[in-house]
Amino acid sequence: MNYFINPKRSQSANISERIKFFFSNIGCYLGFQNINYSHVNGDPKRILIGNGCSTMNTIFNTVSGKIYIGDDTIFGHNCMILTGRHRFYKGKRAKLIPNSEHFRETPEEGYDITIGKGCFIGSGAIIIGPVKIGDNVIIGAGAIVNKDVEKGVFSAGNPSKTISKHPLD
Repeated sequence: MNYFINPKRSQSANISERIKFFFSNIGCYLGFQNINYSHVNGDPKRILIGNGCSTMNTIFNTVSGKIYIGDDTIFGHNCMILTGRHRFYKGKRAKLIPNSEHFRETPEEGYDITIGKGCFIGSGAIIIGPVKIGDNVIIGAGAIVNKDVEKGVFSAGNPSKTISKHPLD
């Protein structure tokens, strides 16, 4: 799986990344929003993607956990897979509390996302960790998934819920 890491964020961007960035900017200028490059916010080593997957232009956030994607899983356009979150204390972000240097605002672990084999994630879906999605699941377009989804179901809505089960042969 090739990731498109924004070269502006990387001091060591190689020539192929710069070329991709150049042409993606031209595409965006011409009105093409669905350029086939995924973006990773956080450590790309925290994403494990199986064989035969298509991530389109999905945004992956690995700040607060790892992301596991099973074989043959397909993402529609503009999906977001988010492990990152901010901690709050007494109604304020942890960073804004005096003398809170010892308290990390963004946790580094505990919000892993696992997506099973053979899944289809509809366009515009948002998956917020910690979540486990079973094998052969269809997530509807625009769904917000914040709870586990069992295998072999169609799940959609905000928040996402099981709409129907489909038989697995």
